[in-house]
Amino acid sequence: MLVGRLPVMGDVRQGLTVLERLMFHLHHVDPSGRGSQPEQQTQIGIASAIGIQRKHIPRALRRLVEEGWVNLVLKHVDGRRQRIRVHVLSAAGREEILRLREHHHDHTVDTDDGPVRVLDLIAEGRMDDLHASGSRVKENDAAAGSRLASRAVAARMLGCTEDDITAIIEDSNGTEDGMPLILDGPEAVFLSCLDTALNDGVISEDEEALLTKLRKELGPFGAALNAHVASLLHDMMK
Repeated sequence: MLVGRLPVMGDVRQGLTVLERLMFHLHHVDPSGRGSQPEQQTQIGIASAIGIQRKHIPRALRRLVEEGWVNLVLKHVDGRRQRIRVHVLSAAGREEILRLREHHHDHTVDTDDGPVRVLDLIAEGRMDDLHASGSRVKENDAAAGSRLASRAVAARMLGCTEDDITAIIEDSNGTEDGMPLILDGPEAVFLSCLDTALNDGVISEDEEALLTKLRKELGPFGAALNAHVASLLHDMMK
């Protein structure tokens, strides 16, 4: 039952941007930033929760990763053979949530139940009621998978051959699950940029230049980044 309805007079009517809804969703399902509800912290889970198409999620997440507000975690989930990529709020991201909560403290939005406080909708997990004006996306997302970049494009972005792509995926299938593999900082930015580029299906010159620069700065990939890259490639090849 809604407990936060406010009278219409004097209210500030304001929805939330995609980035704000995304952050509030991650905090709602996993306030400690540990990936405690991984299915809801994947790109598909996030898209469903905040009411936008899956194809728009990588670019939004990339911005949050670049700000240092979101980290990437690779976790084993019961019932799944492959570990999945989970998005969690960093310590800086949880601090940003406090600022956002203060900013939106007195704001309401119009819903089918009338004007309701933004923070009460967040507490109920009703992120799809928090669209800013004009931000709701309704069109069919069935064709998003067809936009995935090819194996050749992935190889170019990683500076390897197409045969190397297959080897990366196969090698990852033989690794132990162990503890979750966490990426932050430059490695997280690199993976997020790669994810965005591959899901867009069109690699811009700026994206290719950025990925090449980051790849050179990172040098040989560590185990965590290799595992995350393999997971991303595996999803691309489905």
